[in-house]
Amino acid sequence: MDLLALLNQKMQPLYDQVKTLLFRNRVDADVLTLNQYQQLLYVNLAYHRALEAALAQQASYLPNYDRLRHCKTPYLVADLLATGAPLPLAYPTYFAHWNAWQLLGAAYVGEEIAFDGQTITRDLQRSPVLPAMARISRFFNGPKNENWAIACQDKHAKGHEADITEGAVRALGIYERLAGENTLPSLAA
Repeated sequence: MDLLALLNQKMQPLYDQVKTLLFRNRVDADVLTLNQYQQLLYVNLAYHRALEAALAQQASYLPNYDRLRHCKTPYLVADLLATGAPLPLAYPTYFAHWNAWQLLGAAYVGEEIAFDGQTITRDLQRSPVLPAMARISRFFNGPKNENWAIACQDKHAKGHEADITEGAVRALGIYERLAGENTLPSLAA
């Protein structure tokens, strides 16, 4: 079984549960309130900022992974500022002790969640309560990066499939916990 099929098999049930938690705040009319959108951005900012900090520490162990190309934090910060939300003063360190291959699995999860949230863009544009600048999400409109899969299939990743899969499953657990919390700036640290 190839790595992508293995990842999908191992994480699909938890992934569906996390998506439900993350996007549950969409009301029946498919319009997000300002608070709901800010909470969604805070969850993603806490996750991606922690992941990007850990990836920076492990960069030399992932020779074909372009962490700058995959960086999501600037988009999330721009989206939060467009809503008028305060930025957190401190950030979590969920991934501080993960190895490079586990982080690659977490990067896969982050990319998939961001891509699945693209329907949020439509909901933002319909929202009469959001400021005009907040109706265009830089994070959810960003391109889906496929080259993480190239790094996984690279000759360097052979033999690390278990770590990559473990990282993806553990990362979904982090997203699940974040999505179930009230992730205001003071709580994101």
